[in-house]
Amino acid sequence: MSEEQKPVAQPNAEAEKDVQNVLAELKGENEAPANGTEKKEAEDAEEARIVEAAAKLGEKSEKAEEQKESKTQESRNDNRGREGRFNRRNNAKFDPSTQQVTDDPVEIRKQVEFYFSDSNLPMDKFLFSKVGGSANRSVPLELLHSFKRMRRFQPFSAVVEALKSSETLELTDNDTSVRRKTPLPESVSQTHDHNVVKVFEDQAMSRSIYAKGFGDEEPTTQLDIEAFFAPYGPVNAIRLRRAYDKTFKGSVFVEFESEEKQKAFLALDPKPQWKGQDLLIKSKKDYCDEKNGFNDKKSEPKEERTEVQKDARGVPIVQSTAETGQKRAAEDEANGDHPAKKVDAKE
Repeated sequence: MSEEQKPVAQPNAEAEKDVQNVLAELKGENEAPANGTEKKEAEDAEEARIVEAAAKLGEKSEKAEEQKESKTQESRNDNRGREGRFNRRNNAKFDPSTQQVTDDPVEIRKQVEFYFSDSNLPMDKFLFSKVGGSANRSVPLELLHSFKRMRRFQPFSAVVEALKSSETLELTDNDTSVRRKTPLPESVSQTHDHNVVKVFEDQAMSRSIYAKGFGDEEPTTQLDIEAFFAPYGPVNAIRLRRAYDKTFKGSVFVEFESEEKQKAFLALDPKPQWKGQDLLIKSKKDYCDEKNGFNDKKSEPKEERTEVQKDARGVPIVQSTAETGQKRAAEDEANGDHPAKKVDAKE
């Protein structure tokens, strides 16, 4: 091809390109409805993927918790020796799947805010480990949505929207995670500590009550008891008391929103009945004082343990064998109950 012919090819190429552009535009207009449908289908598929992933994540976390609890119980059993015989099965019967599926933002916020509240977070080993105490790490919403209580909130996007207006929580990581707006105190370390739990429980003691007489557990017992106390609230938390094998003891600790609400409930006359039966009701403090401060056999106050004596260097002073033997005998007499029967304020 000569040099004179080359310029002729260029205009033809440009014209062909223009035609292709026009055809592409026409094709795009024809395919627009299809693309819109595909976008909707993609969004639905993503929603389904999130729900499925949350369910699998929930099953995985439940199995991990059961395995962890099993190891803890085995350790307790080993420490107790021959006297430590108990059922290792998880006898809890709670089943929230009976609740109706909903996208109610009020219900969603209430549940998630409870998870991160002072009434729950310090006591929840699993969630506490994710938050990291005062580190206040964000927790993926997909993980929260995998919790049994959260699965009824559908679609997943409703959870995200509901939390955008939370007064105590904030969304992070492009609305895929959530954390407290106000972290736990700096004194709360990243490791779950019984002493920290006790601090928060002691703070709630004055607004909490003990109630007994709820009978055997059914799948809806937790929900039924929550509905039972709702008219006397607001209520921060209701904890079913359980044995080591998770069997329900028929009693609960109820933490009201304020001390005034607690006193108002205790002052009710007549007291509310559970399915026509009277309940044993008292303040949590009175209950714990009775169980921890008196010997069941003699109804006498137990001798308070003295602090370990230390020398000028801070090294504990070891008592003589005779003194130690006498003190140990006195303690054994005062704490003669089987370990499984002792009641700690934490239960």
